[in-house]
Amino acid sequence: MKNEYLHWLENEFHTSPYWQLLGITMDELEAGRARIKMAVEKQHLNSNGVVHGGATASLLDSVIGVTIRSMKDVKVATISLTTQFLLPVKEGILYAEAKMIHEGRRIQYVESILTQEDGSVVAKALGTFSVKQRIS
Repeated sequence: MKNEYLHWLENEFHTSPYWQLLGITMDELEAGRARIKMAVEKQHLNSNGVVHGGATASLLDSVIGVTIRSMKDVKVATISLTTQFLLPVKEGILYAEAKMIHEGRRIQYVESILTQEDGSVVAKALGTFSVKQRIS
C-alpha cells in the first residue's frame, strides 16, 4: 500500500505539463522503484517515422527523477545523461524503469532502461543527478 508521500508524488507527476505534453503516465510506483509508460503517437515520431530520440531520452530521464524522489522528498536536477539508442520504435507502448547505482548524499548515479511491450530493450541511459533536500 502506498504511503501519503507516494500518493502526493504520483499526483505531482500526473499533473506535470511536460508529462501531459508527451503523454507519459505512471505505471507503477513504490519506494525505490518506478515504472512509467508512454503510448507512441504520431507526434512522437521524427521525419524517419520512428520515435524521436528526445522523447526516448525524456522517458529515461523522467523515470530516474521519479525513482530518486520515490525514496525521499528531494529536489532533483540532471547533471549528465548518457543515452544509448538500441532499437527504432514506430508504434506501441514504451516502458521506462530505473535502478540506483550509487546513492551519494548530493550526487546520485542511476541507470534506466526503456523497453517495448514485448520486453525488447529500446534504449538505456546512465544519469548523474544532483539531489538537494527540500526546505518546506
